[in-house]
Amino acid sequence: MEEREFYREEVRCGYTVTEKMKKVWAVQLAMLDEVERICGKYGLKYFADSGTLIGAVRDRGYIPWDDDIDLVMLREDYNRFMSVAPAELKEGLALQTAYTEKNYLRGHAQIRDSRTTGFNSEDEKAGYNCGIFIDIFPLDGMPDGKLAAKWWAFQVKFAWTVLYTWYRYDYYENKTAAGRLIYGIGRMLKIPMKRAYRGYERLCSRYSGKATRRVCDTVFIRQLEKNTWERNWFDRAVYLPFENRRIPAPEGYDGRLRAEYGDYMKPAQAPTLHGGLVLEPEIRYEEYFAGKRGRGNT
Repeated sequence: MEEREFYREEVRCGYTVTEKMKKVWAVQLAMLDEVERICGKYGLKYFADSGTLIGAVRDRGYIPWDDDIDLVMLREDYNRFMSVAPAELKEGLALQTAYTEKNYLRGHAQIRDSRTTGFNSEDEKAGYNCGIFIDIFPLDGMPDGKLAAKWWAFQVKFAWTVLYTWYRYDYYENKTAAGRLIYGIGRMLKIPMKRAYRGYERLCSRYSGKATRRVCDTVFIRQLEKNTWERNWFDRAVYLPFENRRIPAPEGYDGRLRAEYGDYMKPAQAPTLHGGLVLEPEIRYEEYFAGKRGRGNT
């Protein structure tokens, strides 16, 4: 990302993309290059997804108001990537999962650039690495039968609700009686978070390695229909222009995007899923928090 033109403020689709956001994008694209390098080395498949995929198909780059990169991997490739990436990532980058970082609790992985700042309120409270990130989501096989799929999805949703309540109850603004009960059970059982998370992942990947017809993004399983896709859409990658490089899209990208977004070719500015995200591409997050504490004491 050395081209000076890339960093210039510009208007895309009537939306102003600032120089600062371009610098954020550059940090993320450098991490994307690392994913490409590692996956190439180990023969793993990955694909652009969500807003990143729409941007590649429709805008030949970022959706102007997007603030991150979303990738997906079939569970088998995802697990392999998780095992090799910590030793492969360049200095300054860190793989973030429930197994690699204390108090991290998400159903997917993130790669963080430790030399930058990118966090929301949960990240700050949890106290882990708060550098700018990209997201990597697992795609899990699901049973072909309609009732079997719904039962499996219910179990996954219930397991995540229990898991998140056990270890994130203090983050809840609106605490319910059911939440207090689940949290109380968790305190009595005293199960380490990593062990509980491993049980959740086993449930998600129950059909891993089986030739199921469909796959599901289990992180968003509460919207089951929108996040259930044909496995053969991910058989092969087609590389599409994205900013000043090319990025892999699933060959069935049209079906995948229509399943979730409908007419995805029509631009519609919408808030991202990262509400209240703070992004500082030229400040280490430790320095940012130290300055924030200092400002709070004045």
